[in-house]
This record gives sequence, structure tokens and C-alpha cells, in this order.
Amino acid sequence: MKPIGLVTCYFHHNYGSMLQAYATEMIMRQMELSYQTIACRAPIDYMEENKALYILKKLLIGDWKMRIGKMKIEQEKRRNSTFSKNWSVRDAAFNRFAEESFHLSPLCKTRTELTAMAKNYSAFIVGSDQLWRTDSVEHGYYTLEWVPDNIRKIAYSTSIGVKEIPWFQVKKNRRFMNRFDYIALREQSACDLVYKLTGRKVQVVLDPTLLFTGEQWMHIQQVEPLPAGNYIFCYLLGNNPDQRALIKRVQKKTGLKIVALQHLDEYIPSDEDFADEAPYNVGPREFLNYIRNADYVFTDSFHCSVFSILYKKQFFTFSRFSERAKQSTNTRIDNLLSLTGLSQRRINAQSDLNPIFDMPCNYKGVDERLDALRQSSMDYLHTALKGIE
Repeated sequence: MKPIGLVTCYFHHNYGSMLQAYATEMIMRQMELSYQTIACRAPIDYMEENKALYILKKLLIGDWKMRIGKMKIEQEKRRNSTFSKNWSVRDAAFNRFAEESFHLSPLCKTRTELTAMAKNYSAFIVGSDQLWRTDSVEHGYYTLEWVPDNIRKIAYSTSIGVKEIPWFQVKKNRRFMNRFDYIALREQSACDLVYKLTGRKVQVVLDPTLLFTGEQWMHIQQVEPLPAGNYIFCYLLGNNPDQRALIKRVQKKTGLKIVALQHLDEYIPSDEDFADEAPYNVGPREFLNYIRNADYVFTDSFHCSVFSILYKKQFFTFSRFSERAKQSTNTRIDNLLSLTGLSQRRINAQSDLNPIFDMPCNYKGVDERLDALRQSSMDYLHTALKGIE
């Protein structure tokens, strides 16, 4: 039987990206299906359209701020040898996890090779993460434009990430969405966009990381806590100094040390001298350990919020972007907290400390909500893969 091809962002050195890709493989193993994660170094390698026009469109959708953030990291690497060494240590931790964890296909160098290889698969599953973001849609990799019409195409928990599709992408989105045999997305707002574009009613399913309990995630991490003593764990991707100032106020009141993963998507000056411990030898396995053993978790990350929920932590989630930002992906966190009944854990940098300390660590009903969604999510996958199983 031909295997199923998994089209995921497993190669990106981001904790959420690697863990959701690994969770997708976990699903295939649980369903006892033959699969391979499609090997990829950079989706833009398979792009057929004009790359200069692609970059212009990225600027139009507000991606220039992220690009500047990446440039600042490279500048700091050249300027600061200690920072460069720390960055290499973290890269090595990600590479170790990827090499040990993923079952990959042969690597194709061109779009032509990729299309030829696609014929060796019975179906393709795209998901999850923000794979249908406006910039990703442009290169055509996660939209499966390279997969022949007669091969089944399935979207599982894919995220669009934004509230509106840019005017210049409406036709492109409508075309690729109509080629998919099955679509299920991670946010209701994304489902609404698909309906608006195609008239198709599609369901919300759980991010693959949420299909498993905290206990089921123990198999990839050590039981013993990595940091010594009690601590506040911080995983902040955005450059928002006021959020760090609030956490400092929490530290002053609790006396707990701050353990933070720093300079993740960009070089952030307010990360300097913020944490008591700032480890770099942290891959996805260690990331889970830091969340699981923390007294408090502060984050602006979707997947850090996910694992905080799975481990029933006293966590608080900031918005990474302003609601007006074109590149804002706040909707996926809003949807996660709404689905689990934990919307009160969304805070801002101006929040008073008393509600934070008085907020009960109450997970009553959360497991029941997740179990129901796990069942409906797996039902969707069984239907989409019927005949292949």
C-alpha cells in the first residue's frame, strides 16, 4: 500500500512547529497507517511564480516587521560571539530532535521532482500550524499545488492565522481550497473564511498536539525537572517590554526565579538581564519539561498555551500582536482559550496583579471538553482516510 504523505513545518526551529509535526506522526502511528513526512528545507524552493513579486506581496501583508526581526538576529550574531554561540547551541538541540524523531521521505530539489514523487503516495495531509497564512499561500507548497488532481488532499487543523484574506489572494485561495477533498481547520474564524470563499462548511478540529494528554507526551521527555527549585517560566516571542515588566512584578511578589527562553524570533533588547536563567540547550523535549514543572507560565505562544493546558499549569497568555497588526495571529489563541473555557487566562501588560494571584487553577470541565473534541477530530480523520486505512 502506498504511504500517506504528511506536509508539515517540521524543519522550522520553532517549538510549536516541531511538536505539532511530531504529533501528526503520532496520529499516524496510533491509526497504524503507513506514512512519511515530506522532506523539505524551504518551501520557497518549490515556488514557480516570480520570487521578487512574492517578496513584494510579503511586504504588502505586513511581513516586513518579521523580516527585520530576523535581520536583527543575524546582526547580533555577527556583533556578539556569545550570542552566536548560544544560538548555535539551540539550533543543535532542534536538529537533534528532528534527526531522532521524524520519518522522512527522500528530499526533492525541484518542483518537478516533488510532483513526480507525489505519485508514490495514496493521500496527502497538510497540517497543522499557520500553513495557510497569506505568505505561505504564495509559494504553493502547503496548498498542494504540486500534487496531481487524482490524489486525495486533506487539510487537518491547518491555520489561516489572519482574519481577512488580502484582495490579491482571493482567487488563489478559492482555487486551492476547492482542490482539497477534505478540509478541517483549527479556528472557527478560518472556517468562516473558507465558507466565504468556497461555500464549503468545514469543521473545527484540535491541533494535533491536543489530541494527546499530558501523560501521553511524557514519552519524549525526562521525568525529573530540568531547573532546580521553583520558577516562573517565560516563553515570549514578541518584542513587548511591558509584558516583561509585569512578570518582574510577579517575581517581586512571589520571590520565584524567572527561567526564560530568549531571542526566539528576533533579537529583543528587553530580554537581556530579564531572566535569572536563560538556557539555550533546549529542544522540543526540554521545552515540555520546562512548562510541566513551572509554578507559573507566561507566554504569547499558542503551543506554549496548549502544553500549559495539558499540564494544568497556572498560565497566562498575552497577545503577541496588536489587533490592528496585519500579521496578527491572535485569533488562534482566542479560539484555543474559548474551546477550553479558559478565556480568563488572556491578560495584558496593564493587568492588575491581584486577579492574577487570585485566579484559581481550575481545570474542571477542560478534560471533558478536550475529550469530546478529540473524538470529533479523530472521526474527521477516519472519514477523510476511509478506504486508505
